[in-house]
Parts: sequence; C-alpha cells; structure tokens
Amino acid sequence: MLRKSISCTAIAISFTLLLLSGCSSTKLVTSWSDKSFSGPPIQKVLVVGVMKNDIQRKMYESQFVARINEGGITGIPAYTIIPDSVKPYSEEAIRKAVAETGVDAAIIACLADIEKKQRYVPPTYEYEPMFGRRHGFNSYYGRSYRYVSTPGYTTTDTIVKLETTVFATSSGKMIWAGATRSFNPSSAEGIVKKNADLIIKDMRDSGLLK
Repeated sequence: MLRKSISCTAIAISFTLLLLSGCSSTKLVTSWSDKSFSGPPIQKVLVVGVMKNDIQRKMYESQFVARINEGGITGIPAYTIIPDSVKPYSEEAIRKAVAETGVDAAIIACLADIEKKQRYVPPTYEYEPMFGRRHGFNSYYGRSYRYVSTPGYTTTDTIVKLETTVFATSSGKMIWAGATRSFNPSSAEGIVKKNADLIIKDMRDSGLLK
C-alpha cells in the first residue's frame, strides 16, 4: 500500500516558492476515511515527506510534526530515523522506521503538482474625492470628485497541490487520504502549517486521532 505514495518522488518539482502578492488560501478539497477502522485513536505517528529535495523534505516533516505535537499527538519526523543515504525513501526504509519507533500510523505526504495559471484582472473605475478647493454650492459636487481608472492587467496565480495518505501500522491499511490546494501561498512553511491543521482536524472529526 505504500508504493503508490512513494512513487510521487518521480515528480521533479521544486517546493521553493517566491513570496507572492495577493490573497492566499489553503483548502482541503477532498478527503476519505476508513469507516470500518476499529482501532483506538492514533496517538503516535511517523511523518514522511515524499520530496526530492532534502531541505524541503526535512522542513515539511519538522513543521508538520510541530503542528501535530501542539494538538497532543506525538509526531516523529522520518528524517530523524531514516538515514540521509536512503534517497528516495523506500517502502522498506519506512517499514523499518515504523518498527523502530512503534508508531500507530504513518502519515505520508506527497507534493503532487505546482501549477501556474495566468489570470486577467479587468480595469477598475472609481471616483476619488478632491480636497482643498472651495467652490460655490452649485458647482461643488461636480468639482470635488474626479474620475480615476486603473488599467487591466494579467497576473500569474500559483496553485500548490499536496496529497496525503495515512496508514495504520497494525494492519498496513490506508485509513485516511486527502488532497489540499494552496492558492498563491506566501511561503512553503505557511503551506505546511495550514495543510497540517486541515488534515489533523479532519482526522479528528473522523475519529482517527484522539
């Protein structure tokens, strides 16, 4: 069951993002949980980031673990268990890390895509007040405002797509899966924190986390 997630390493995408202007948001666009899962709520997890760049992978695992630890769950970043020489993570390496740490579950996150989309922003028109001039009552309204327009322009939106899968270590079965989309994120760290918050909340709502 782990092979599907690990195969995401074939996607040669950088997780390094430039600071972007405009509104940013992250949403959980889809999720699934195993309704038949009967084990006790998960209390200890191994967090695995499937990314080709070592720095990006370690940043993801550390940020996610910090977030999940704040919620009372014990998280362990995979890079502290799996040697750096193992590139990319293999199913065997993850299974060995699971056995060494005694975790209840493994959370495997994959950077699925970074999409760039051009968008046209139409021109805007508005009245701007003018101060400091004195006019008679009859001409005051027409002369105290001026018409201002902003030309239209084309901008590029960045959409970061992350896919996350959770496996119960007792059975090796998938018990949760979800996908998030981040629109014009301001930083990679911000994506991870919001991504973790959404996943943790949904898993709690599903009864998978304590």
